[in-house]
Amino acid sequence: MLIVEDGSGLANAESYVSASDAASYAADRGLTFPASPADKAEAALRRATAYIDNTYRTRFPGQRKKFRLQALEWPRVGVVDMNGFPVTGDEVPVEVVRATCEAAVRELASPGSLNPDVTPGKVKKRAKVGEIEVEYAVGAGGVGSQLPISPIIDGILAALIAMAQPYTATAVRG
Repeated sequence: MLIVEDGSGLANAESYVSASDAASYAADRGLTFPASPADKAEAALRRATAYIDNTYRTRFPGQRKKFRLQALEWPRVGVVDMNGFPVTGDEVPVEVVRATCEAAVRELASPGSLNPDVTPGKVKKRAKVGEIEVEYAVGAGGVGSQLPISPIIDGILAALIAMAQPYTATAVRG
């Protein structure tokens, strides 16, 4: 059974959103996120929540409501969005819920896609089959440049993270 953060700073929370709420979010946008079978949907939500926390924790404003006693990065205190509106310490902002839904849709479709293992030095730069050879553009940013970036998730969270430090691969993915 998935334990959803309720705004109190649960020590055992696993997700920012329930499977049924994620399914509703997806359906409203023409995306696919079946809430059944529950085990697959809930696992995708756990991975999506971990992705949101691990990727954005250094850019989330304020501090955790219960510091290290809570499982997830939200709820937080001392948060003001980019428009100057306060975010109360007993809520998970709608932006975080929506971003988690978007991440979960991707994780359910392709498990592990948001957090792939990348081995430095193992990225193929060139492949050849017979007479056909393809050379891939490989970024110079090291492992961080090989990790996925989701503009939709960045956009959803922009109102919360716009006031924080600017985006850098090391700060986000490090």
